[in-house]
Amino acid sequence: MKAVTIGLALVLVVFQNEKCRAEKIEFPDEELASESVLPVFDKVAVVKNRNVVTAKKFEFGGGLGMNLMDPFYNPFNYNLSLAYHFDEVHGINLASAIWNDGLSTYGEQLRNGEGLSGDFFDPSRAPHPKSIVMGNYQYTAYYGKISLSKKAVMNLSMFALAGLGSISFGDQNSIALNFGFGEKFYFTPYLALRLDLRMLVFRGPDPTSLRLIPTDVVRSSSEFEETTYFQTLMTLGLVFLI
Repeated sequence: MKAVTIGLALVLVVFQNEKCRAEKIEFPDEELASESVLPVFDKVAVVKNRNVVTAKKFEFGGGLGMNLMDPFYNPFNYNLSLAYHFDEVHGINLASAIWNDGLSTYGEQLRNGEGLSGDFFDPSRAPHPKSIVMGNYQYTAYYGKISLSKKAVMNLSMFALAGLGSISFGDQNSIALNFGFGEKFYFTPYLALRLDLRMLVFRGPDPTSLRLIPTDVVRSSSEFEETTYFQTLMTLGLVFLI
């Protein structure tokens, strides 16, 4: 009886081994897929159901600005802007700014002779930037949302711009190259806070090329040597879509 039991066990083991062996199946080469085809979309919608639609719309606004790299003169200005969006990406932008008159804190110190070993240097006797008008191409690279809290969401966009402008020194104008980037934070689909940061490159009179004292009259631009300026202009204001 014991021998019969052992024999049955061996038969079951052999049967299970045969059953568990993987069967090798071969297919003809012509039946195998040689390429894959992906669906083609004629129109790819990057953003659906936009809360802020800018295509074919005008944008206008104004605000305050600051020259971050002018050592002698009052850096603050008032600015206006007007833009037209051809679509959600491409547009043109016109901007102008008028600087406040006067000297910076450092300019006032120089006029009072501080740090000059008994001499004076009055930058107000030299021509300096009064206003600027700029025309730019604007490229909107990003549109999305930012979460302010669990229940508060704000739309935003990021853009780059570049173009030419004309900067006035009072008695002469100079061509200015400008380029930069900015952001818009939308309170509503029609109202946004706009922040721009631009680099300005232009030629103009160098006030340090002449000795200037407080009793001098204001000199003309032609009396000074010219230099190339690289300055950074930051503007902040409200804009409206119409």
